[in-house]
Amino acid sequence: SSFNPKDDREAQSICERITPRLAHANAAVVLSAVKVLMKYMEMMGQDTDFVTNISKKLSPPLVTLLSSEPEVQYVALRNINLIIQKRPDILKQEMKVFFVKYNDPIYIKLEKLDIMIRLTSQANIAQVLSELKEYSTEVDVDFVRKSVRAIGRCAIKVEQSAERCVSTLLDLIQTKVNYVVQEAVVVIKDIFRKYPNKYESIIGTLCENLDTLDEPEARASMIWIIGEYAERIDNADDLLESFLDNFNDENPQVQLQLLTAIVKLFLKRPTDTQELVQQVLSLATQDSENPDLRDRGFIYWRLLSTDPAAAKEVVLAEKPLIAEETDLLEPTLLDELICHIASLASVYHKPPTAFVEGKVGLKKMLPARAGDTDSEQEAAGATIIPEPG
Repeated sequence: SSFNPKDDREAQSICERITPRLAHANAAVVLSAVKVLMKYMEMMGQDTDFVTNISKKLSPPLVTLLSSEPEVQYVALRNINLIIQKRPDILKQEMKVFFVKYNDPIYIKLEKLDIMIRLTSQANIAQVLSELKEYSTEVDVDFVRKSVRAIGRCAIKVEQSAERCVSTLLDLIQTKVNYVVQEAVVVIKDIFRKYPNKYESIIGTLCENLDTLDEPEARASMIWIIGEYAERIDNADDLLESFLDNFNDENPQVQLQLLTAIVKLFLKRPTDTQELVQQVLSLATQDSENPDLRDRGFIYWRLLSTDPAAAKEVVLAEKPLIAEETDLLEPTLLDELICHIASLASVYHKPPTAFVEGKVGLKKMLPARAGDTDSEQEAAGATIIPEPG
């Protein structure tokens, strides 16, 4: 895998000789063959028939690895996670093999869940949502939380299915299971950030569950929703005031969110919330020992007292929509890890230099694609590059 072919023809010849190894009984041999093929496919560009054929041949051996014992499955899943970030088409038809089985260990379940989200598309979203809703009734709390979050990620990734995802989350909120409700509130906040002014009709249902929220992230998310849509919630001032009673005991995340939400409310409804904003600014600047909270309180106070119009522009500014996939690996790191498939680096999702001691690390990079100029090929690092000590 460290050999670099001179041209496409030599790369194709090597690929043809290595392809039979995909049917080997040893998982390590299979993954090593996958590594070489992934590396050389990069040289040949995206649209050649040869690359398309190789991609089709990579799917069955990877699926077969998932019927091994759990430890081998986990290694295979971690490698698959890298492969589908680079080439999602390879396994796009194989969603069902990543559905969780009742007797899977938790580390397998969580990894499968992550891959399911990466492979989710408009074509299979109904199937995925049905599975995720079922997972949300399991007994394992960590797995249930991750399943609820996954429904939110589906809504953000596949816009056409957002309404169905929101409906599924509302069904889960109606179960009144505390940790399910809290996770649902957190992901609904993200959905609001992705699709502003689209699903406000569900705010009433969320407010009904306000008293059950005891985790900082869920409370902060609910406060953000109330502040963001304060003009549409008649009793927004009462709801936010209820959080002020124990302001000093709240988590810093909740305190910061509460400060911003009340300032937003004041800018939207200045006549009846002046006392409330004075109270929160006083708590933030005089009673708090948290420098972040104090600084934000002073900034808001000075903005409001000197230039309310500027305060409006800053606090009520239009926010950028959140990205669909925020947990993808950086492209250069992904390329390096593809060169380390079937090694510890591909399980940790970290380059070897991050966990292997030594004066000089060895950094492998994918070879340059066909059609790149000589200077680009040199820059792409077709050879092993020593890192500075």
